[in-house]
Amino acid sequence: MVAGFIIPRWHHLYVNSGLTEPKTKQSKKATRRVLAGVLCGASVLSLVLSLVMPPISQAIANDTPEDSTEETVTVGGSSTESTDVENTNNGDTENQNSDDVEGGASEDIVAADSTADGAEAKSTAQPSDAQPPDDENNDDNAIAPASVSDDDYIEVNGDVAHKFDRGGKYRLSGESWSDSQITITANTTIDLNGNMLYHRPGSVESFIVVQNNATLTIEDSSGRVVDDSKPFTGEPGQPATMTCTGNNNGTPQSLTYYETTSTPNEDKLGTTETTTKHVVSGFGAIVAASDGGSVKRVISVADGSTLNLNGGMITTPRNLGNDGHVILSQGAVNISGGYVTNGNGGGWGGGLCITGANASLEMTGGVVAGNKAASGGGIFANNGATLELSGGVISGNATYDNGISDGYNVRAGGYGGGVYTQGAFVTISDSANITNNRAEARLVNKELYNKGLLGGGGIASHGGTLSMTGGSVTANYSYEAGGGIYAGLPGQGVGFTMSSGFIAGNMSDNAEGGGLRISGDTTGDINTGDMNAENASNRVYITNNKTMTGEKRGGDWGGGGVFIQKGGRLNIFKTLITKNRAGGWGGGVGACPTGETIVSHSSGAAIYDNADNVDQDGNKLTTVDQNGNKVLTYHYSAGGDGKKEDHDEDNYVTSTFQTSGHKDFFLVRNKNGADKTIAVVLGKMLGGESAGWQGTCDGETITIDANGGAEAKWMFGLAANPSDAAKSYAQRDATTIISGNYSYTHGGGIMTNGDLVVGKVEALNVYPAIKVKANKVLMKDGEEQGLSDHNYQFKLLGAPADPTKAPYWNENGTLNENGCKAMPAVNVDANGDILIDTGANYQSGDYDLYLVEVPPDPANVPVNEKGTKFDKSIYKIHIKVGTTPVNTTSLLGIKINRYGVDRSASTVSVKKEGAADFTACGSDFYGWSEDANDKTVSTVKIGNASKPAFKNELAPYQTSGSWTPRVTKKVDGGEMKKFKFELYAENSDNTETPPQTKYTSAESGNLQTVTFDPVQIGPLGIKDLTNGKATFTYYIRECDASKVDGTKHEGYKNDTKKFKVVVTATDKGDGTLECTPTYYEVDANDVERETDNPTFTNTYSTSLPLSGMSGVTLTYIAGAAVLCAAAAWMHIRRKANAKGGERRE
Repeated sequence: MVAGFIIPRWHHLYVNSGLTEPKTKQSKKATRRVLAGVLCGASVLSLVLSLVMPPISQAIANDTPEDSTEETVTVGGSSTESTDVENTNNGDTENQNSDDVEGGASEDIVAADSTADGAEAKSTAQPSDAQPPDDENNDDNAIAPASVSDDDYIEVNGDVAHKFDRGGKYRLSGESWSDSQITITANTTIDLNGNMLYHRPGSVESFIVVQNNATLTIEDSSGRVVDDSKPFTGEPGQPATMTCTGNNNGTPQSLTYYETTSTPNEDKLGTTETTTKHVVSGFGAIVAASDGGSVKRVISVADGSTLNLNGGMITTPRNLGNDGHVILSQGAVNISGGYVTNGNGGGWGGGLCITGANASLEMTGGVVAGNKAASGGGIFANNGATLELSGGVISGNATYDNGISDGYNVRAGGYGGGVYTQGAFVTISDSANITNNRAEARLVNKELYNKGLLGGGGIASHGGTLSMTGGSVTANYSYEAGGGIYAGLPGQGVGFTMSSGFIAGNMSDNAEGGGLRISGDTTGDINTGDMNAENASNRVYITNNKTMTGEKRGGDWGGGGVFIQKGGRLNIFKTLITKNRAGGWGGGVGACPTGETIVSHSSGAAIYDNADNVDQDGNKLTTVDQNGNKVLTYHYSAGGDGKKEDHDEDNYVTSTFQTSGHKDFFLVRNKNGADKTIAVVLGKMLGGESAGWQGTCDGETITIDANGGAEAKWMFGLAANPSDAAKSYAQRDATTIISGNYSYTHGGGIMTNGDLVVGKVEALNVYPAIKVKANKVLMKDGEEQGLSDHNYQFKLLGAPADPTKAPYWNENGTLNENGCKAMPAVNVDANGDILIDTGANYQSGDYDLYLVEVPPDPANVPVNEKGTKFDKSIYKIHIKVGTTPVNTTSLLGIKINRYGVDRSASTVSVKKEGAADFTACGSDFYGWSEDANDKTVSTVKIGNASKPAFKNELAPYQTSGSWTPRVTKKVDGGEMKKFKFELYAENSDNTETPPQTKYTSAESGNLQTVTFDPVQIGPLGIKDLTNGKATFTYYIRECDASKVDGTKHEGYKNDTKKFKVVVTATDKGDGTLECTPTYYEVDANDVERETDNPTFTNTYSTSLPLSGMSGVTLTYIAGAAVLCAAAAWMHIRRKANAKGGERRE
């Protein structure tokens, strides 16, 4: 049975008597086809029913009526129906909660139309998403009776307008309100207990005023606060939002904000940022202007009074009044918990305004989120106020996204998305986190682009001090400059210090300073002091920040981690700058200096393993050229203030610069008039080992020795090449980490237009740069040869003066360096000049340098150097560096003492191959000179045109070739036999050279080629050739027949002539000869005739007796007759068989 169908059985009947089957084969096939069709149809129908029946059954079941609506009771006592958020929002809850808080009817929080700072704001009606309170349960005239709890709190609800007049401790037992201002004149505690305290009409300047040296403490003991926290991935600057319900959307329901935290990686060389999305609900709140209107301040704190926020929320769902703030304080505000949120449309400091010399904010916990203002979206402090931020979160606050035409007018706003201070004293420490705030204001005057105006996504401080001893500034965003911190302003410099903490994951979009911006007139110090470097939690981390300046509009010079403006200065100590990236030049450090730069190793920096000309992911930048080919490229600035050197490939970023190294340190300024030092880089790095600097300095290639340094007047391009050990020492000692940052243009880690001092420097002693110059010639066959195809290398070895440390040649021809330190080998140029720049090598004292030629590896000698005799002279250059500076200048207030070579005590001597000791060279053979512009650069020149320092002798030219002699042998009238031939030459005394012998083979055909072994010609020298050719003569003859060697045969007569072969050997210029033979037949009279087919012909002849000849003839005739008879008989038999009838097979 299949799906209700009966399958019929088909029976086949058979007759057992041997008759044929009742059904044919064709009928059997038809039967089988029918059966198969029925089976297929039943299967298809069964499948269709199995798919259709379950949904039908479910639909029938769903027809049963069932009430699935749940009823819940709100705080006001009314009931509402619960709904599925995901279904009603189609999964768009995330977007509703994260929309920008300005503009649009769909937003929960709307900006005000006017502010005290002249910024425009907007006000729109907001849709209600809750049922109106039940009038019976929300009688405005009902006053709940007071009761006292076990912990001495007076429980109140309803109208509490005058309940707090005498101070005390109060706990809300239900929804409460006051239509008038609440004035606190005595110490008062209000426990919101999860309830709302409303000021409904919004007709007063301040809902709550704390004065008369009183203290107001706000707390929320209900325990009903829910923080739904989930991991989040997104761009920096995620805005905070508040959702309100109830009458006119006057009841705060939830707060959404984002917190990004930084954690040191396991190797302590970078950080990892993780973002958490918080959705907070279930809180009690003080809510001003809940029903409508507006309020200037939710809480005001007078001078001498105190507000303690330990829990609950302080907010307003409406736009603040003109010059308004959620909290205005001239006294003390202490926040250890709770939330300050949704201040929007008022004055600077939408959340809190702390103003006056006696005003302070101490924040150890709590959250300031979702506030907006022209400046200081979350907090504004000025006039000597103090901010102590040691805990809590300042998140999702913002400046208005106004377009500002006069960026120099600070009153126009645009600074500090999270915090803005003027003349205040700010300390960030411990677990405080300024995160995901936004400085949205933007310049609309193109003339002010690239001036570094506006910004500070996390915090902007003008005047006063800003100190980070811990805490975090993370994932903030600035449309203009200073993604994380904007420190100072020209004319309003700030004292910035940082000894611990994180500046990480911040972004500036169109101007410089992704993490930190140091302005003009600001001095910054990043110094952890004597902190133990092993304690990763106390290190300074400036990591994973970025500036995208130049991507959307003409860009600044960059600074992914840090930017220093003209007139500003940054001192950093014990710093590791590594794994940063730049789209332009200088992945580690970049500079377009109107200031000066010193990079020292003493408590200084290690700068290595950075990358430039790359995108954010480290991929090399490419473009398509005019031929459609993909080529490498780089980003550069917009050329503000005429600074276009970063893309001038003719004068600055030349091919030499681009190929010599620039990924770790880049500096450039206009070289016209560049007559003084602007940058010094020393050869050692943090940890005390060599940085291995290589690159260019003022357009010339340079290698900086570990004991030296280099000074630049207008340009540096350097790449570090430290050893693994040097890196490990630097990592051990580093207490400040600048890594993982990116700049779309230059300076991935740091970019400076001001002063940058890396390391602790009191004075710099710059010691002489020693250059060694010598010359070389190449000889061959007595004539001087060109050097362009000969990559001869020379090496300079150095050691303190010690005659026992001189290098020498081993017996096998290799150089024994004998403990000397070898510098990288250099090649002689096409003119024969050898130049080795040692860098600033030697402090005061005596030293020896040794100059030698490096012969090629015997196992890999180039073809053109086979047989070359190399000069094995060893030159000893004795150097004495004086103890008195030849010059003293000042850079960044630091004395720079420059020392030079004492030429009178510095000499040159030579040890020739095979000599036992060094011999002094004459003064006409070498000499010292000084750079006219820098007396610390001394050059010793060895050798001259008439007496070169080094001379190599090429092996004489030789060429060789070969040819293969061939003749033909044939026999007339007979068979080929064994014959003997000889190839020989004649000496000048008419004697013959030993011949080469060949034989013919009797088994081969009559016509046979005799091939001799190839004959070698050469090697020939230049003198052996005339016009590149030489000729050689050979002879080939057939030897007399001899029974001894089996060449004598009866009836055979040998050919008696000989062949002369003249071979022309032509030199092909590559050491080989092309050998062409010409054959001449020479008869018995020595007459020669040229031939293309030299052939020896032998003859065979013999005679028989007549009787003998007749017998042979008769035998042939008889045999022929027999054959004819046999053929005739066979023919007759075949005919007879044919007549007999059947032919036999």
